[in-house]
Amino acid sequence: MRFVKTPGSIPLPPGVSRQFKVFSGEESLDGAPAMTFDLDKAHMRGVTSIHLEAGPDWSLGRTAKVGTGSWDLTSETGVCIGRVLGRGSLKKGWKLELPGGGVDYELADPDSVARQTVRAMLGGDTEALVLLENGVLAGTLTRKHRDQSQGKKAGLLAGLKRFVTGRDWVLDIQQQNGGRELAGRETLIALASLGLVAIVNLDLSTAD
Repeated sequence: MRFVKTPGSIPLPPGVSRQFKVFSGEESLDGAPAMTFDLDKAHMRGVTSIHLEAGPDWSLGRTAKVGTGSWDLTSETGVCIGRVLGRGSLKKGWKLELPGGGVDYELADPDSVARQTVRAMLGGDTEALVLLENGVLAGTLTRKHRDQSQGKKAGLLAGLKRFVTGRDWVLDIQQQNGGRELAGRETLIALASLGLVAIVNLDLSTAD
């Protein structure tokens, strides 16, 4: 899942301070995003609206300010689908709790996992997190350069040189490690929400 932040030079809808569009798989950026996150507060201290490609909107609302905070993911029917928790200001990482307690996901510092394995997955990238499924390595969150052929097809954004040639955060999920659980639409939205919380916290000082 590629998270594309809308540049500051592009007007945002009323009440939206920051916006991320999420594109799944290897699809080009000229198509509709799988989901769009509209943040009412840049630091995610309020309620983030989640606009899905198909179906009613969901929301991700901050519920606690202890440490790095916690956020509840709520469906269009008002049901809590999951909770994202920060691990604290002195320890980098975020955890996703899903109902039932069967599977937990975590975006953690690579130092928490066997270094040789992580080095191979990250390709030497030091600005990255690893995705763990019940403590087992299941993917990565890294910055990846945008393919120019994708950027040039991006409609109104095509004229922005930085957009065409920039980098995005990409949540790369290894399906063989979690194929059964990740097949569900709700889990994919929850994982995207986990990724968003981590990205916003890691990327606060980055200019649009």
